[in-house]
Order: sequence, then C-alpha cells, then structure tokens
Amino acid sequence: MNQPFPSRFSMDQAPWGLLEGLKPGDAFFSSPATTLLGRGIAHECHTPDARPHTLDDAARELFDTARAQGHPDPVIMGLIPFNHADSARLFMPRELLRAAPGTFEQCPGSAPLETRALAITPEPAAEHYCRAVDSALTLFETTRLNKVVLARSLRAHTQASVDVQALLKRLLSINPRGYNFTLPTSDTESLVGASPELLIRREGNRVIANPLAGSIPRHSDPQEDQRRAEGLGISDKDLREHALVVDAIVTALRPLCRTLEVPEGPEVMATDRMWHLSTTLEGELADPTMTSLSVAAALHPTPAVCGAPWQDAHQAIESLEGFERGYFTGLVGWCNDTGDGEWAIAIRCAELAPDHVRVFAGAGVVPGSSPQGELEETAAKMRTMLDAMGLDYEDDATNAAA
Repeated sequence: MNQPFPSRFSMDQAPWGLLEGLKPGDAFFSSPATTLLGRGIAHECHTPDARPHTLDDAARELFDTARAQGHPDPVIMGLIPFNHADSARLFMPRELLRAAPGTFEQCPGSAPLETRALAITPEPAAEHYCRAVDSALTLFETTRLNKVVLARSLRAHTQASVDVQALLKRLLSINPRGYNFTLPTSDTESLVGASPELLIRREGNRVIANPLAGSIPRHSDPQEDQRRAEGLGISDKDLREHALVVDAIVTALRPLCRTLEVPEGPEVMATDRMWHLSTTLEGELADPTMTSLSVAAALHPTPAVCGAPWQDAHQAIESLEGFERGYFTGLVGWCNDTGDGEWAIAIRCAELAPDHVRVFAGAGVVPGSSPQGELEETAAKMRTMLDAMGLDYEDDATNAAA
C-alpha cells in the first residue's frame, strides 16, 4: 500500500479519548509512557522469520518507505512471535494518533461483557498439562535444563464476535498502569491483552527493562492476600526462578550498555489476579543507533517466557506443550524512526476471531514445582481475560492432577 501518513499528537486529549475512537481493525497500545491509536495500514511487512537481523531489515525498509513519502514522524507498530522461526508482522498505520502520557485510572468504565460461548475447549487438556509438568521435572534431573515455561490455552467458540473496544475498556479498568493493546493479526482477527510486563523501553540512550518471574494467585480475603504477597517475597523456589530471568537479561543487556543499574533484589508487585516478583533494570546504551526494536530482538525470548538454558527450554516446549503459541509470549509494541519505543511481552492476552476467542497462560516450571500448582497458576492468569470477556470456565483440577 502507498498512502499518505497523517499523524496527530493531542497533548490536551486524555488517553482514553483515543480509545473512544477505536474501530475494528485499528491498532491500540497504551502504557504509562504513551498511548497510540493506529488507523488502517499504509505499509506493512510480514517477515520470513523473527530473527534480529530480519526484524532490523524490515524496520529499515518501512522507515525508508515512509521517508520517501514525506512522513515527518513515522512509527512502526507490530507483533513479534514467540518462535524466531515464525513470521513477525510490522506495519505503519495509515493514520497515527497519540495522547500525552497519562493513566487510565479515571477512564470511564464499560458495562460487563457477556460473551456467550457455544463450547470451551482446553488446548491441551488439563491432564496433558500436568503430565507435561511432570515430564519437565524429570528433565531437570536428567539434562542441564533448569527452568521451562509451559503454557496452555482455551478456545471458546462464540455466537458473535467480541466488542474489542468494550473489552479494552474492561482491561484498562483493572490494569490502568500496564501495557494494554489490540493489534490486528489478519483482516479479521486480532490479539488483545493487558500485559503487566515490559521487555524494553528506549528513551534516547536510556533503556528500561522490567522482568517478572515468580508468581502466586491473589486471594479475595485481604489478610490471606497479604500473606501470599509476603510469602512470595521469601519463597526460595520463586526467588530462584526470578534470579534466572534477571541474570539472563543482565547478561544480554550488559554488552549493549555503557552503564546498567541492577537492584539487589526483586520487589513484589500486584496485578488484578496475581502477585509477581519484579525487578526494574535501567541502563544507557553504548550504541545510540540501536533501536528499541533491536534491543527487544536481542533479549527475546527471555527465561520469563521460555526457560533456561533457552535452547533446551525451547526444545522442551516444542515436545511437551502440544500447541503453537503464535504471538502469545511474543512481543507487542512500537518504534519510531529515532529508535525510541516500547515492547511488552504478549501475556494476559487472547486471540479474537469472528467465531471464537483463544485465551492463553503459562507458568515457569523449576525444580520444586508441582503439576497442581502450575495448573492453578495458569488458571489464575487466564482469569484476567476470561473475566473481562464474561466467560466462565473452571478446570477439573482434582481429576487433572490425579
């Protein structure tokens, strides 16, 4: 496509004002730093794979096209899959609208969604998932694998398509400071989510990463909820899992940075359904020409979504999970022609199609994990999207773990 690239920056517009303008097929991304609404697609690229050099070449081609057409401020939005061998989708919106930094804590709410499902099918079944966790625990004893993230999904066949704007309003009401998004994956399908996890943000030479690893479901009783948060902060299993992720990101980031600040230990942070161990890393890039997309590609996938060592973890995922992740646990975000941008990890998300939705969740399996515990963790993580859509589903956890 060769179309003009109008762009508007609305300093006086509240971030949720852009959400009100969302139409089917639009792209939307919000974070504590920015809110973007991309309308239509002026130019796009489906890459043959998602390796770093391929993504860099695709981004360069898109920016060159935009500059040749006289665009004063081109921005790429896109989706990068979990598997490097799969195709990424990068595109420049036909029209880009931006709001000043802000949060959605004052966003007008929407009525609860009531998505009617004809059937909900686990992919794979809960029993399969528990057996996969058992197999991973055996691999820890017989191979050099020391962490693997195992995921599962639910496919709900629906009577009608889900209203994306209404769904995002629900997600923003429970995740106002997170990374909320909808990006088209095809002419009729999209990926929608409310991720708590920032892989990388680049602002000039400054980069910020915020890995999460080590989690526990929240509880409706405030005292029990607080007990769980405090327990997570001293859990040996979860602290080991978190350290694996942070160490891997530090190892990948340090050669790229002139300076890198690494906290002594993690904090405990909350989302609507989970407590997470969280560490914020800040650094200064050694090479000022390295873009946010380049840095993101160099870090992805982290042990937070894959495992460690990552080659062994990736092999275990392919043999044990039983489904294709696609963009789940990949990246969603944006990058401008100066290199600034943000890339969040595509978790707490769902694929939306006209006749079905597909919800995903994963859990980090390490020595000391239990099949029942990991099954319950994935079920709790799925509740963010299931509740937002008004879908009711519970695993038969007793039978699954038997």
